[in-house]
Amino acid sequence: MTFSTLLLVTKGETIEADGSAGVNLACAMESHLSLLLIGVASPPPVGAHMENVSAAWLGERQADQDRLARRARALQAYFKGRIPSYDIEEAYTEIFNMDNLVGYRAKFADAIVLGPDILRDPGLRDAILDGALFHAHVPVLIDPARSFSWDKNSVLIAWSDTPEAAAAVRASIPLLKRARSVQIVVVDPEEGQELAPDLRSYLSHQRIAPSIDSIRSEGRTIAQTIEAYAEHVQSSLIVMGAYGHSRLRERIFGGVTRTLLEEIKRPVFLAR
Repeated sequence: MTFSTLLLVTKGETIEADGSAGVNLACAMESHLSLLLIGVASPPPVGAHMENVSAAWLGERQADQDRLARRARALQAYFKGRIPSYDIEEAYTEIFNMDNLVGYRAKFADAIVLGPDILRDPGLRDAILDGALFHAHVPVLIDPARSFSWDKNSVLIAWSDTPEAAAAVRASIPLLKRARSVQIVVVDPEEGQELAPDLRSYLSHQRIAPSIDSIRSEGRTIAQTIEAYAEHVQSSLIVMGAYGHSRLRERIFGGVTRTLLEEIKRPVFLAR
């Protein structure tokens, strides 16, 4: 069981780092690497001096597209001879269309990978996650320091009895089968409640034998509780369901997914 096609979404600002991350991830999984090289276009100008501003705006757009093309050529040269199967696509569009663009490309991938360049731009990050998770329903691996390796991970499953969490576990099976250890954690379970019996049964059928623990939030947010526990047990990857609430509610009031993304320190695998 594997991810046959990985979609790496990047700005391509650091050719060596982006190229190396793509090669390592694809080769270790024997996957086809599909690299989506994105540029965010400025919105069309408005105002009294439309003609003058428009000329400058068009020049800026052309410069951005030229820069994107140079990065694509550099990545093409980097991948040659290092990876057996890959493709590179350039995408230059306004931020309001990024979710549609990523959502379409994600339909033809088994998982999406995002690195630190995307995480540094919250608006872009949210648009890409929107396209991947809501438009295409494809899992996302977020790698904040480009430190992720497929093998020998200590994986923490942040479990809640929700469809989103179950989807994340199902999608992460290729990762769990390669892991050094798998641990399930349940935050604030009901008193006397048996901890995730159906999940443990499901994983046993996959020949995965997790340990399980419960923790109390004690005034912290769920995201803070999960991150603190992951730090305590030195997890190298967190698997969790994404956006259990509506996107609008998450954006206005926050939520576990959004809070965790704001303070992310280790790789996280999201699905819904």
